[in-house]
Amino acid sequence: MTILLHQFRVWAVSTARTRLPINSRGRGLAIASYHTYKGARALASDARTLFAKVPQGKPGLDTYKEFLAQQRRIPHAPADLVSQTTFAVVVESRGDAADAVTLASVDEQHGNTRARAMVVPTGTTVEQVLFQTDADLVLFVRGGSVLRTHALTDLAKQHRVDPALELIAFDSDHVTRAGVRRDPVFRPQWSPEILLGANYLDRAFAVTRRALVRASGADVSDSGIWRLLLDIDLPARSAGLISRTLLSEPVGQSAGPVSPQDAVMVREALARRGEEAVVAVKDGVTRVLFEPAEWPSVSIVTPTRHGRDNLARLLPSLAKTDYPAGFDLTIIDNGGETPENVAWYEQASYGIEPTVIWWTETPFNYSRVNNVAAAATGGEVVVMLNDDTQIVDPAWLREMVGHLMRDGVGTVGVQHRQAEGLIQHGGVTLGPNGFADNTFAGLVPGVDTLIGSTRWYRNSLAVTGACVAVRRKDFDAAGGLDERFVLCGSDVVLGLDQVIAGRRNVVVPFDTVRHYESITRGSAVPMEDFYASYWRYHPWLQGGDPYSSPNVSRLSAVPRFASTRDVSPVQLAFAVMGRAYTKVAQSGSISEEAQSLLATASVTKGDVAKVAELHASTSGFADVKTINWFIPDVDMPFFGGLNTAFRLADKLTRDHGIQHRFIAFAQPNHAYISSALAAAFPSLADAEVMFYDGSQEQIDAVPPADAAVATLWLTAMHVAKSSSAPRKFYLMQDYEPGFYPASSMYAMAEESYRLGLYGICNTESMHEIYKSYGGSSMYFTPAVDRSIYHPEGRREKGAEEPVTIFAYARDHFRNCWELVYAALTEVKRRHGDRVRILAAGARYLPNSADFIDMGLLDYRATGAMYRETDIGLTMQISRHPSYLPLELMGSGVPMVAPDSEWFTWLFENGVNSQLTMRTVDDIVENLEKLILDEQLRRDTSAKALETIDARHGDWDAALGGIYGFLTDPEANLSA
Repeated sequence: MTILLHQFRVWAVSTARTRLPINSRGRGLAIASYHTYKGARALASDARTLFAKVPQGKPGLDTYKEFLAQQRRIPHAPADLVSQTTFAVVVESRGDAADAVTLASVDEQHGNTRARAMVVPTGTTVEQVLFQTDADLVLFVRGGSVLRTHALTDLAKQHRVDPALELIAFDSDHVTRAGVRRDPVFRPQWSPEILLGANYLDRAFAVTRRALVRASGADVSDSGIWRLLLDIDLPARSAGLISRTLLSEPVGQSAGPVSPQDAVMVREALARRGEEAVVAVKDGVTRVLFEPAEWPSVSIVTPTRHGRDNLARLLPSLAKTDYPAGFDLTIIDNGGETPENVAWYEQASYGIEPTVIWWTETPFNYSRVNNVAAAATGGEVVVMLNDDTQIVDPAWLREMVGHLMRDGVGTVGVQHRQAEGLIQHGGVTLGPNGFADNTFAGLVPGVDTLIGSTRWYRNSLAVTGACVAVRRKDFDAAGGLDERFVLCGSDVVLGLDQVIAGRRNVVVPFDTVRHYESITRGSAVPMEDFYASYWRYHPWLQGGDPYSSPNVSRLSAVPRFASTRDVSPVQLAFAVMGRAYTKVAQSGSISEEAQSLLATASVTKGDVAKVAELHASTSGFADVKTINWFIPDVDMPFFGGLNTAFRLADKLTRDHGIQHRFIAFAQPNHAYISSALAAAFPSLADAEVMFYDGSQEQIDAVPPADAAVATLWLTAMHVAKSSSAPRKFYLMQDYEPGFYPASSMYAMAEESYRLGLYGICNTESMHEIYKSYGGSSMYFTPAVDRSIYHPEGRREKGAEEPVTIFAYARDHFRNCWELVYAALTEVKRRHGDRVRILAAGARYLPNSADFIDMGLLDYRATGAMYRETDIGLTMQISRHPSYLPLELMGSGVPMVAPDSEWFTWLFENGVNSQLTMRTVDDIVENLEKLILDEQLRRDTSAKALETIDARHGDWDAALGGIYGFLTDPEANLSA
């Protein structure tokens, strides 16, 4: 036993060092095994370490000096690899000495940057600037400002990487006469609503000529530069950001206070877009009250536990609301429908007559309460308003709805103040405490922060449900509030759903609605809400909040300097959920991994003989009402092989009422696995979950079922040794030996095909492979989710726009990443600004790569990205092409893919795809065919869509034959 424990420990430690890709079966196995061995000790150690690093309220760094010291270690773009971008640096003259400082900073730029400085007087128009230069990028700076040494190099790099950008913003700071840098401003991604109230970019941006043409009436004054930014009216896809400080200005030199003339300018700029608004100066910014052509009807929904004190404060303030179209109020009360409570509503006279719905469902679910109340109303706009709020400005609803009616806006909330006047909510940011928090909570209104003033309008990932306006059609499209959340988090998800759909969330900064938070139900958060939150927040916990800044600590709602010592929000989330965190990286140590798996992957000929005997004794039809699924640990349940397993289980439940038991080879954490199932497929929320460590004792302890299904080569070994079911199946979704070089790992994975399990094969290719090993199987042809992957919304791009290539860049050796990288690098070298390359899945892109790193996206957001893509590239060496090509083709993207006999069920060369040899030259040649021939792209796209519509557009149909195979496999074998 001691030797076995030692082997298990060696396996856990070594596998934790291996470099297996995220969401792969191997990675899931490594994490599960490590957690099984370490268990609670590792979790307790993680929690102690994490929270020791994050003192209460004090993550990040205190000073800019500390921050700059860390930033110096981060490399800038290599000077010798940037494009031949040309620059015009327009210097608004402030006098000879000041101008000379700026001119010197242009001359001292790193590398051979092609820049021309132009000193012009205040009032010079953009049209005059355009007449004097044909530069690719134009900067407008004040005399006395200093471009940091690498500023133009970094801008040139960004322009080369993404030539579709019309504006590139960056960070700035101030410098004293003694040369001390201070007061930085870190900028979020493109935020149109901030720009309404103030020029949040100031002079910290570079802009293309084609954008400047749309703003030729502007000039180089502070007000003129603000007008310029309003007039170019960019979509988010055309605005980029470099989160580095590239500009330093003298202390005291920045845009002056907003003036009444600025308010007129903003109103006129909006009028040129066809938007009418009343604009005035308030609290140091412009307040914009939009005037839609028609005001929509509004239904306000207020849940309460018959909080009379709260309602007595809210209702009279609500009655003073100034809204042109009127509104209705529905109160949903779970305080008990007693004669006394009913009489209170009848007798209370607050100038407003609500409809009251008495709520009796238990347990209480905030999301469901609001959904039921909203469904009972008919307004075109739904406003959810807590009973612990108070209206302090009668224009609150007019302002919120005016913003909401603008194109591209999803939800609108307000900056709430507490009773004592401090900010309670300025939007929602993801990351603090591993989950979410209210931006600026506890700050004095009007203060400046690292991400700008609290007086500004804000775009945000979400706004609090205490006061949020949303169009009913968008509310319904999101399914209302997610009822998997009991008390907290569904309002955040409502905002995230708008972001995924390509809309913006807006926070109005003025003191219009006070919020006396958590008076009604207290502040305790149910644990199930943490789990539900994790699955929906994860892409932003991993990748960051775009409306904050990478230079701001992700662990604090009050902006503080980021520190390289800050832990990941995902680590904090894991600690809260009771799950140890292991960062796994791929390694070439296949031998070490094999040694660690020898005992767990062991199967005897006797085990195989027992499978054959068992299947021989179970002939003909046998009803299946219960299934044991043997699964690895879950990383993400929304994509990959595990998603297909869960999708199949969901269909079997919906169509046949089958009950499922998921037996996870992982650290025991029931809530984690159950919430993962529920997040992907709500029908599986109540499925039984249990855990095992791979030992025969625990395999034998698995309760009986009508069938057992393996989902990974290692779990196939365990299913073969299990006595829990009369029939045993293997959901074979890829040629898993191909995940490893020829080795013991390859050999052990290959043995899983000789166990005698009935194969449920994902594609005919897998079926043929399984048959070649003597296996009995059926196959299904995979599909795509057409609600996500479809061509609706694909734009007709202008002739000047670059061709966009999407590359599957997951750096596992079976994806031939080295070939992909080399081919794309050559394509970029040849075609320069004619192409832009999106790379997803690459965790180790070198700084020299001219690719756009898309990072981690919510799977629902990938469809929109694909609809902006012109060519897709995948280079799988596996015998299954993954779902990526199907999803791209379903979105109208022509593919370049390997010319492989295993992929003939999907690709037809020269018709719905371009098939290539696995060589750099041939990959480049096939990409160039599509880059240079727009008509070929269109024709290939049309055929790709035909392929998906004809054979891969319906998951229910794709999985339809599997139930018959489960009940009578011998009678339903595929030919």
